[in-house]
This record gives sequence, C-alpha cells and structure tokens, in this order.
Amino acid sequence: MEFRLLGPVEVYADDGSRLSVGPPKQRAVLALLLAQAGRVLSVDRLISVLWDDAPPKTALKNLQVYVYQLRKIVGRRLLSSPPGYLMSVRPEELDLVRFSELLDVARRERTPERYRAALSLWRGPALADLAASGLLRGVVAQLDESRLAARVECADVELERGRHVEVVADLGEWVRDHPLNERLREQQMIALHRAGRSAEALAAYQECRRLFDDELGVEPGASLRRLQAAILRAKPVVGEPVRQLPPDVVTFAGRTAEMSALSDQLRADRVAVCVITGQAGIGKSALAVRMAHSVARDYPDGQLYADLAEGDPIGRFLRALGVADEQAPGDTAAEFRSLTADRRLLVVLDNVSSAEQVRALVPTGQGSAVLVTSRRPLADLAGASFLRLGALPMREALHLLAGVAGRPRVEADRAAATQLVRWCGGLPLALRITGARLVARPQWTLRALVGRLADERRRLDELRLGDLAVRTAFAVSYAELENSLAARTFRLLGLVNGSDFSVASAVALVDDPDVEDVLVELADAHLVEEPEPGRYHLHDLLRLFARERCRAEESSVERTKALRRLHEHLLSELDDGPDDAWLEVERLNLLAAVRQAEPATAIAFAQALSWYFRRRSEVVEWAALNEIALSAARASGDVRAEVLALKELGAACERGRRVDEAMEHWTSALALSRELGDRSLEAFMLNNLGIVHWHRRDLAAALVCLEASLALRVDLDDEPGAAKVLTNLGLVRATGGDLTGAVDCYERALSTFRQVGDRSGELHALANIANAQRDGGEAGLAQASVEAALVLARELGDRQTEASLLLDLGKVHELAGRSPVEAYSASLELCRGIGFRWGEQQAVDHLNNFSAD
Repeated sequence: MEFRLLGPVEVYADDGSRLSVGPPKQRAVLALLLAQAGRVLSVDRLISVLWDDAPPKTALKNLQVYVYQLRKIVGRRLLSSPPGYLMSVRPEELDLVRFSELLDVARRERTPERYRAALSLWRGPALADLAASGLLRGVVAQLDESRLAARVECADVELERGRHVEVVADLGEWVRDHPLNERLREQQMIALHRAGRSAEALAAYQECRRLFDDELGVEPGASLRRLQAAILRAKPVVGEPVRQLPPDVVTFAGRTAEMSALSDQLRADRVAVCVITGQAGIGKSALAVRMAHSVARDYPDGQLYADLAEGDPIGRFLRALGVADEQAPGDTAAEFRSLTADRRLLVVLDNVSSAEQVRALVPTGQGSAVLVTSRRPLADLAGASFLRLGALPMREALHLLAGVAGRPRVEADRAAATQLVRWCGGLPLALRITGARLVARPQWTLRALVGRLADERRRLDELRLGDLAVRTAFAVSYAELENSLAARTFRLLGLVNGSDFSVASAVALVDDPDVEDVLVELADAHLVEEPEPGRYHLHDLLRLFARERCRAEESSVERTKALRRLHEHLLSELDDGPDDAWLEVERLNLLAAVRQAEPATAIAFAQALSWYFRRRSEVVEWAALNEIALSAARASGDVRAEVLALKELGAACERGRRVDEAMEHWTSALALSRELGDRSLEAFMLNNLGIVHWHRRDLAAALVCLEASLALRVDLDDEPGAAKVLTNLGLVRATGGDLTGAVDCYERALSTFRQVGDRSGELHALANIANAQRDGGEAGLAQASVEAALVLARELGDRQTEASLLLDLGKVHELAGRSPVEAYSASLELCRGIGFRWGEQQAVDHLNNFSAD
C-alpha cells in the first residue's frame, strides 16, 4: 500500500487504485498514527487531538469505531499496543518517511537535486483536506515547518552554486506560500539581484515592507534592510554572515578527547588548519561538523562548508562572500585570500584527497580556522595539526547505538547490543546503519539483528540502509588505490584470519618483495592500520570487504597459493626455533593459520607448536590445536599423525586435570600404535596410561602399565626411555607409601640420565628424589636435593621447572619450621612472568594456606 500525508490524506492499494478512508475524523486518526509511524499513540492523546481537549462523552466509542473501520482498509498495519494504537508501515509505503530520508541525504550531500527530489513528494500543504476542516492544526504546522526548512536549505544550496536564474521562479512561489518568512524574502532578493534583475529585487523589498507594515505593524528585519541598501549601492550582495554548516549530528556520541584536542588547536593567534584522518565510516565528517557547530560562535564572519568529492568549491565560496559570477576575477584563489583577510571565518572541507586542494581554500584572516577530513594523511600540508580517529570504544559505541535505536531498547538487551557493537567493530557508520535499521523495523529485536550479522558472508549486506552502506564507503577508498600491487595486497590480506600481521608474513602471502612499501600506501589510505612499527592490522569489516574483493578478483588457485605461502613462511619460522617473544606476538595468527591450513600443514603446525603450549601449561589452546590436527589426520588417513595428535591431546587433558578424557585419548593412541607396529610409540602410550591410572589412584593398574612400558624400553635398548618410565614408577611407589622403592627408582633413573647426558631428565629425577625425601620427613636431605635441582634448572633455563622447584623449596621450609613465604612468592612472580597458569594458582593457594594457618 501507499500512504500520503504531504498534501491531502490519501491511501492507494497495491494495484494503484485510490481507497476511501472515511470521514474527516477517521482520516485524522489515520494521519495522526502515520505521522508517528512505529510509535504508540495513547488513546487519551488521540482523543485530545481529535476533539481539541473538549471530547464528547462518546469520544472513546467513536475512536474505537474509527480504528475498526480503518483496520478493514489497512489490515494488520494498525496494531493495538497499550495504552493505545500503532501504525507499522515500511519506509517505502509512506511519503513522509521517504521525504525525511531524502532530506537527510540532501543535507549530507548538499546538492539541489536531492533537495528537489524530497520537495517533489509534496502535493500541497500537509494534510490539506484535514487542515481545511480545522483538524490536526499542530501536526499540520509541524509538517509544513519541515517543508519550509527544506525550501530554505534548497535555496541556499542553489545560491551557493550560482544558480540564481534557475531558482528565481521557485523562490517567487515559496515566498507566496510563506509571505512572512524573512529568510525566503532575502534569498529572493539575492537571486533577483545576481540574475541582473536588481529593480525587481528592490520592488520585492517594497512589497515585503508594505506587507509587514499592514500585517504586523513592523519594518523588515535588519538583514533585509542591509540587503536593500547594498543593492541600492550596486555592491556585491553579502547579506548576513554566511552559514553553510550542515545540520549538527543529533546522535553524536563520545570523542570527548578528540574534541578537546581539536579545541586546543583552534587558537585565535593564527590561522589553524586541523586535519581529521581515518578509515571510511570512522566518523570524520560527524566529528568535524559537531566541532564546527560547537565553536561556530567564535567565527562571527561566517562558516563555509564544502564536500570536495563534488569538486573545487572556491567559486561557490566567492559567491557566498558576495562576489557575483560576472564579477569573479581570473585568479580566484587570490580573490579568496583578499576577501578573507579581514574576516574571521571557519571553513570545513570534507573528503579532501590532497593537500593541494586545501591550500587555496585557507582564509587569511587572523583567528580563522580550517577543519579538514580526509582518508589520506595529508602529511605535506605545512603547518597543519593532525588527529587520527580510531574505532569507538565499547561504552561510546553503545551510547551511539542507543542514540539512534533508542536507549530503552538498547538497555533492555545489553548483551545483544554489546554483540552488535562487536559485529560493527566500533565503526560509527556501521553503528548508525544498525540503529537506523532497528528504527525502521520496530518489530525486530536486537537479538534478531545479531543473528543476521553473525554470518560473516552476509554482514556487509546487512550493514546498509538506503544510500548508506559500509561496503560503499570502503569501495571508495579501494577504488582510489593507484597501485595495482597495493590493491592485490589488500585483497589477499582479507584471506587471513589472524589478529595482525608482520611485513614478512605479508611478503610471503603476496610473494612480492615490494610489499613493505605497499603497506605504507595502504596505511596512508587507512585500509590497514599500523599499531606499532612493522606490524599491521585490518579492521574486521575491512577484512570482510577485502575478502569479498579477493573472491571476486582472484582465482581460487591464487587464493590457495597465497595461504599456502603464508603457512610455509610461519612453519619455517617455527623450524628456526623462535624465542618466546616472537611466539607470543604471533600466537593468535598461528592458531588462526592452523584452522585455515590444509590437513598436512595443520598437522605440521600442531607438532611444531605443542611444545610451546605444553611448556606454558596453556591447556585450552594446546587441546584446541591438537583437536584440529586430529581431524586433519583422520581426514587424510595419516595414522601416525593421528597417534601423535592423540598423544598431545591426552597430555593437554592430563595437565588440565581431565584424566578421564586423557585416558580415552591415550587408549586410542595405544591401539593405533600397536596397529602400526611401532613398539616405541606403544611404550610411550603405556607410560602415559600408567600416569593416568596414578592420577586416578588405581596404583595396581598404574604399575601394570608402567612395568609393561619399562619392559618394552629395555627390550628396545632405550636406556633414556627406560629412565623416564623408572621416574614414573617411583611416583607410583611413593604414592603407595614405598618411599624406599621410590627413591631407588629415582636414583636408577638419575644414574642413567647422567650417563647419557640428559640433563633435563637429571633435573626431574633430582626433583622427585627431593619430594620423596620431604615426604619421608628428611628436611635436610630434601633441601639439599631441591637446591641442587634449582641450580641445574637455572643452568638449563627451564623456568617452569624452576618455578615448581621454588614451590617445593617452600614446602621443605614449612616442614623444617621455617617461613616459606619468600620461596612461594618467588615462585608466584616467576610463574606470572612466564605465563605458567597452573603454577601461578598453586603458588597463590600455598601462600593463602600459609597465611590462614
């Protein structure tokens, strides 16, 4: 259906036929509800407006009849919603909504065509048939004010563009419709004078003067009088100080620090040029407009605004400053400097692409200022200050979403709102679109929109509303890339799921040594970010856009090759034995690579990385890594890789105290080892199962497994392996109370480790001997063994074992009646320093227990 309020109230069916909507008061009910579409109007409010606060006794019954009759026409669009009624219509069904949307676009773009498209929807005064009946006077006045504002703004834009002749006829009509509006009168006189019709402009002033005297008993305002005097003197028409700023951003949120920084730069002792940079959709224009409005009163000679994406505005600026087209000089830049020399102006230049565009538009008057927005750094703009915008933090982003969608709605489901902010990546454009979609679809919940945005493949499709689209904003920046290698690099970076990336990773991905220079170009275009030298990052939504372009412009073969090159590079870095600092920086990228890698590569990653997570006892990542490897091994039929993944997965579960799962994984690994005929792996799995049985306090089963493992090790002439099993046998015997047998096992193992030069094995054997001595109450012997083990741990650089030994030393001190705090505290500090989570918790527990005692 189609509903029309911008003129007589009319309703049209889908087939284009006009529908009768009943008598005036029934039409008034429909108009009231449509004027507030999507909002509940209470019964009391409806009655009050319909009967001018003097309703008859039958008012409620009459209203119910009107609603009943209207429902026959509009169906489910008219809803009962306590305490009243609500009209739910799609934006395209109501001319008032289409007008508002087109007007918003016109105000952003400041083009006459957009304003005229909005005004073309009007068919006469708002609710013309009801106004004639004296109904809804307040609503009519409000709607007609919107039309008047659009006409005034449209005329302003036409005059700025020098379209004086073209706008004269419209202004004549608009003045007849609004004869007491001084701004329209002023625009009419300016248009006539600049069109070479000065006599008519003066006649229009006299007509205005007579009308004001007859109707109001007053003279025209000061602005009109000055304009008349200027025309009489045949000087360029200036009128009131120019006010070209777009409307302020109503739903602006956050940016307090940025506003403060800009304010500091706008000093009265010079011409300040402030450049706001950042990626598309980050809110540069909104910040510039908000800042301009907040300081406009400091620039009494006016404010100029231009979107430089529409071309050079200097001609418009000169006309706004009173220079008619026929008076414009050849050197417009020099004339602009001359005109602004004794004025204090604020100039806002939006969407600047080069410093050259700005230089000719900087006013020369002391205390003037220029606010510039650009997706480029404009580093060659001498004397300028620069402010780089990033994504909104969570609190400010939620505030912006609430400002657009409605605070009660956001507060009612804070968790869903938080997720929406995450999906939008804190990007103001995305948040505004999301909020506007919620307003346009009042039946949607926040959680429903979360569901729609959750699918990465659809997210950019969802982040659009009318002419606003995140994808379109990104596409402009992408299209401006002049370097084909830069465009290809950006596309391929979209393939990578990691959090950030190094130059070396980008070079491998693209397979071009010049990528480092290209990354600088992409950072200048704000298509990538450089949070620290040599490391780069893509905003989540930009990554989705880059991935779209990659799928559209790169073949599947090229995409596969690119990821394969990146993964081979990361694996080669792992093969070189990187330090912990590199691993910590790349850990999220490595885990992301495992998930994206081909099966054989995923297996290689898991085998190369397991030691890192094992040493740090980060069991969640360790387990996740090997679950991927296990799936890859099974998918590719690689039984040996399956055994190794099960071995590591079981170890992660055992370290995480999930012994039942560890037993399940190691039992499967044992069966596969026997299937492979690999007796060494079989011995390894038997040893591990012995440890699981020990954890479960099934000491008999533990001894069976460990003795079987030891027999295999002896049969294989594997002395180091046998020594490791002996260490575990010692643990089982110690748990069973056989401390003498335990120490015997440990000492036999220690002897072997020393013979074969296995200093790590020697270290753990010493630690176990110390524990058995402590459990036997031999504090002196235990302390000597722990201290010897600590010396060895420090020599080896085994900081995790060192942390555990410090815990053991604290326990020995407690046994001897000395304070263990120093040892426990040293262990805690070391655990935190190396990220040893389990050890950190143990140290905290022992410190707390000692304090409690």
